[in-house]
Amino acid sequence: MQITKFTATLILLAFSVPAVWAGQFGDYNPQGFLSDYSKLKPEGGDSHAYKYRDPKADVAKYKKVMIDRIKIYLKDDAKSKEIDPTQLKELADYFHGAIVKEMKGGYPVVTEPGPDVLRLRIAITDLVPNKPEASVVTLAVPFLWVGEAGAGAAEGKTGSTPFIGEVTVEMEAMDSDSHQQVAAYIETDVAKKYNWTQGVDTAAKDYLKSYSTWTCTKQAMDDWAQLIRKRLDAAHGK
Repeated sequence: MQITKFTATLILLAFSVPAVWAGQFGDYNPQGFLSDYSKLKPEGGDSHAYKYRDPKADVAKYKKVMIDRIKIYLKDDAKSKEIDPTQLKELADYFHGAIVKEMKGGYPVVTEPGPDVLRLRIAITDLVPNKPEASVVTLAVPFLWVGEAGAGAAEGKTGSTPFIGEVTVEMEAMDSDSHQQVAAYIETDVAKKYNWTQGVDTAAKDYLKSYSTWTCTKQAMDDWAQLIRKRLDAAHGK
């Protein structure tokens, strides 16, 4: 089979994009999913996210939303790679459903492009499932994983215990007709096991919830769906 120069160039770009942007987003190496990473900048403040919005784009003109099929990539060094593909589809469907739910009463979700349709492209990347079976070990020392001592465990900060999940989102909003990037966003979410500031009962419930394999992932998806609605409302002056 003959490979054209154009095809060869596309193949080269597909493999080189993650290397080109390595280091620009901290420890995260992009998947090459977004159409453009060059304009993303740190969000600032307490956020560790990176964002971009085209200052010339009139986001308020978009009255409807079209959601591309959501893609999911496991983290290269994830310790739980033997995942049933149906679970990944369920996660993609869950995220899609969360976005549709947030759009209700404001922005109809459609399947065809148009001048007033904003296209959303979303990828869940570096997915690391929770390890519920490993969580049982921690019951011997409630709310404190032995290996976390001195790592902010008492405050409920993000840890690195084996059962805690991790997930990153790469998403962009595009004009559905011109395919021009209107906005882009990258953020990594690592599970927070418990919150002492809201009392022992709340801390215990949060801790037990972290046992679920996809708790971190689904919570992050809910948050990102709400963020999309929040940003759209802001653009429309709501």
